[in-house]
Amino acid sequence: MDMILGQLVDVDRKARAVVEEAEEYLETTMANMEREVEAYKESYTERAVHRIGIVRDQEGAVSQKATQDIAARYAQLMENLEQTYEERHVQWEEELFNKCIGR
Repeated sequence: MDMILGQLVDVDRKARAVVEEAEEYLETTMANMEREVEAYKESYTERAVHRIGIVRDQEGAVSQKATQDIAARYAQLMENLEQTYEERHVQWEEELFNKCIGR
């Protein structure tokens, strides 16, 4: 009987050691997982910020090009309008004068 109790005690010690080892492994694994998740979040955030910067630069370049195109188109329209005015202002003045005095 003492031998059986001794074996049970020995098995119990071994079982406790295995359980303790498993708990330590679980704690270590959980701690490592938390660190890896945090590292992944930081890495993802850095990549996202980098991508946002690239997109912002690209969109800024597109916006600047569009602004330059609009300014060039406006300048051309103004030039055309001024040219038309120079060519026809005397005629328009005469037509306006004639309409005002009723000829």
